[in-house]
Amino acid sequence: MTDAEQFTCDICGGPLGQQRWHGFFPICSKCELQSINDTPDLSGPYLDAYNHLRDIRNSLAAAFLELEEEDDEISEGEPVAEVIDQIADLAQTFLDTVVKPAEEFAEEPT
Repeated sequence: MTDAEQFTCDICGGPLGQQRWHGFFPICSKCELQSINDTPDLSGPYLDAYNHLRDIRNSLAAAFLELEEEDDEISEGEPVAEVIDQIADLAQTFLDTVVKPAEEFAEEPT
């Protein structure tokens, strides 16, 4: 069985086309883009940022999979671990300072 046959989308059941790294949600590109298209009132800059972040996410997943398959030991304090910590810190800072909780967003007047 090929990877494309083995790994399927949780939404449509179609092939993902490649093995995803741990924790990478099993949704195909078609379904992911459909969810974006179904979201009302997204600006051009928002979509550009989304596409850029999606590319970064996919690149990170590919790099993690490659590192895992190489079976190299990575320890805290090493350059790869430090960069991963910095990425996690950047993402968490953005989530904490910019992203509104869903409850707060739902309560906003339209």
